[in-house]
Amino acid sequence: MRNPKLSMAICFLLFIFPTLLFSQKPPIKPGKISIEELNMDHCPIDSNAHAMIICDYGKSYFIYSDKLGFQLFFDRIIRIKIFTKEGYDWADHSISLYKNESDKEKIRTLKASTYNLENGKIVKTKLKKSDIFSVEKSKHIDLEKFSMPQVREGSVIEIEYSILSEFFFNLNSWYFQHDIPTQWSEYNTKIPEYFRYKKTHKGYVGLVENESEIRGMTVNISSKERTTNARKVQSTTYENSQLEYDEVREHWAAKDVPAFIEEEPLTSSENYISKMEFELSSIHPPYGTISYYTKSWDDINELLLDNTKFGGQLNGGGYLKDMVEIISLTDGDNYSKMVLAFQYIQKLMKWDGNNSLYVDDNIRSAFEGKSGNSADINLMLVVLLEKLGIKSDPVVVSTRSNGMINPSQPTLSSFNYIIASAVVDDQRYLMDATSAKIPFGMLPKRALNGKGRLISKSQSDWVELDTDKAYKTFSMYTLGLNEDMEFTGSIQSAYYDYAAYSKRNRLDNYPNKEDYIENLVNTNTGLLINKYELINTDNYSETYKEKFEISITDKTEGSEEIIYFNPMFYEGITENPFKLEERKYPVEYAYPVNNSYMLILTIPEGFKVDEMPENCDVTLPNDGGRFIFTSKVMGKNLQINSKVQITKKIFVPEDYESLKEFYNNIISKHAEHVVLSKE
Repeated sequence: MRNPKLSMAICFLLFIFPTLLFSQKPPIKPGKISIEELNMDHCPIDSNAHAMIICDYGKSYFIYSDKLGFQLFFDRIIRIKIFTKEGYDWADHSISLYKNESDKEKIRTLKASTYNLENGKIVKTKLKKSDIFSVEKSKHIDLEKFSMPQVREGSVIEIEYSILSEFFFNLNSWYFQHDIPTQWSEYNTKIPEYFRYKKTHKGYVGLVENESEIRGMTVNISSKERTTNARKVQSTTYENSQLEYDEVREHWAAKDVPAFIEEEPLTSSENYISKMEFELSSIHPPYGTISYYTKSWDDINELLLDNTKFGGQLNGGGYLKDMVEIISLTDGDNYSKMVLAFQYIQKLMKWDGNNSLYVDDNIRSAFEGKSGNSADINLMLVVLLEKLGIKSDPVVVSTRSNGMINPSQPTLSSFNYIIASAVVDDQRYLMDATSAKIPFGMLPKRALNGKGRLISKSQSDWVELDTDKAYKTFSMYTLGLNEDMEFTGSIQSAYYDYAAYSKRNRLDNYPNKEDYIENLVNTNTGLLINKYELINTDNYSETYKEKFEISITDKTEGSEEIIYFNPMFYEGITENPFKLEERKYPVEYAYPVNNSYMLILTIPEGFKVDEMPENCDVTLPNDGGRFIFTSKVMGKNLQINSKVQITKKIFVPEDYESLKEFYNNIISKHAEHVVLSKE
């Protein structure tokens, strides 16, 4: 994004007239920690909280400089109380600084101290400069990181800092809510009328203060003019005049804010946590041309196509000549060539783990190095498809962890990812070649987030980032029970679509198949795997399967006359994923879930089934899901079937109790036992 600077060939002397409104000072005095704060032994908002923000105060404002024009400042002071060791995470902090090729945000001041009560006296321990270190998070973000000294149960931490920025588009967002409670959070902005920002307030926390006013500012302008003769200055004249402009001042505050407890499944807490966001829309200097930044989606389309790190990469592509020739020689239609192109890029390129809207250097360099970010890889795929005569365009995306895009608010800064789009026989296909193990026709979970924006020279439009593929599994246990109370037999499991993708990625965590099998044995009590077969580990378009010859011990109770056991073995759901008393944000699945289990047990000679779990059929409202459990005796076999389906992807907060109860029913049923008794 461009770095707009407002330059004026004038000297500004600002005179601010006194007023009562918007003269807010921080509600706490830096360094003035009270005995009461140090003696506090629990959070008054939530007695179970491990830490609490006592006060979080911030302000963003502009100051004019003769040489540089307006500059953007951000000041913050935050005071945190630590109650227990589990709250020590809040001793670790980082300050984010934006940068580009020529400039970088700067920390003007940073003061931080830890306060403890020792023998009735307040002891202050300052953070040393030597304990602050810089880390490059991404191409455009550096982090200044530090850990507060002498933090213990009962400590109070205070951090105060100021940032100077030349990047007007990077007006700081403000979080009223965090993962610990906040007693007081306050944010103030003072913005000259020349800078226009779109504001968005997200979250469910109400504001106790929400005020705004327009303040008239008087500016004295001093200009000088020199007359020369024969290259010598003969005289200098000064002229003084006044310029009046408006400054928009806004103030927001929240009180006794509960912690935001993140619970899966969820796209991103960024969609629902209480915060204020800003997007630079335009700059209107007193002299000069108005600059617009995000006025419409069509403007964003043109902006990206004109960017050398985005649209400029879609030209050329001679480095792909050999690949184009190989694919073109294959006997197949455009669909087959599209799939081959995807697989070639997927196999050739290694994703470096970075999400980006722009290439790191250029696609050619990424191609030669066989590594790149999401833009490098998927723009390369777009170029290859175009070279093959297949209509292709990039789609810009906000990943799930980055937050949802609001189509009614044109914004470029919210996008952080690119996927590829192609049209064959009037059908659109979406592809992401960053994931080495994902089959054609599926997007990785991170990209399944509402809508993406098609960036095209012909027609820009919205694209649904949705899938009809599910996380689907099926496991069948075929077992017998011997005289030693040991189950023996086989387990056959099949993993489809996203379950197969997840399983293959899990296999990558192990150096070899033997280590994977060893882990299964170690994490499943009583399981012994005598023989195994893993099928289609590298054939990503096929169902992944596992076949085990096994024995299971320590899973029965009782005597020679009566035997108890849980028929779910290692497949039962034992913990409810929904634990909150109240969830104020939606439950958001990335894809449908379909997990099936079957047990076929040969009843031991001389025994009969005395008790078995009753059949049940539980459904969620509005066909959101279903749990079916059946048990029956067929001759000398006991057959148990369990199926858990989640068919709806989004559940509103009002559905939360139904989901909790749904899983409670599953847990209860999966905990029931089979009883075998002597005939």
